[in-house]
Amino acid sequence: MMNFRILFFALTLIFLLSIIGCSVINDTNKIADNNSKVTDVSNKEDFGGSSESPTLKPPSLTVYVGEKIVRPSLGTYSWSVDNGDGTASGIEAGSSTPPELVKDSNPMQATANTNIELDFEVQPESYTVRIWGDDNNVVNSSVEFFLSGKGKIVYEVLAHWEQGTASYAFSLDVE
Repeated sequence: MMNFRILFFALTLIFLLSIIGCSVINDTNKIADNNSKVTDVSNKEDFGGSSESPTLKPPSLTVYVGEKIVRPSLGTYSWSVDNGDGTASGIEAGSSTPPELVKDSNPMQATANTNIELDFEVQPESYTVRIWGDDNNVVNSSVEFFLSGKGKIVYEVLAHWEQGTASYAFSLDVE
């Protein structure tokens, strides 16, 4: 009976200490857009320092379709930032394919000669525009944006920065 009490006390003590020990970790787990799954997070300890934390999300993208604005869905991304103290924080978020991300959105109307402009919050080092087919496969990839085909077309913009990469998805109804 005495051994049971000692074992119970020891297990309770270990449990409480592990909960207290984990409470000083700055939790950077954030749910990514579009029900994405976070697969890697930072465990930077926070002992009451600066409340400013680096942004663990890629810059936003705005797409201008003629005079109208499209806000693409943020898809899969990998992003890391230097904390300024010799450490880095990073996140990797996975998502569905671009056609799945935009399947419930209403595509904006466009014609073959509509002017399309990609406006990044921070200009990437490079980007690629992909066109996705009905069978969830990439049918075209280019470093320039162009309208092709007719009907609902799903576009993915895959952008690269020094801090990482990000995928953005949107659809247009091309007449």
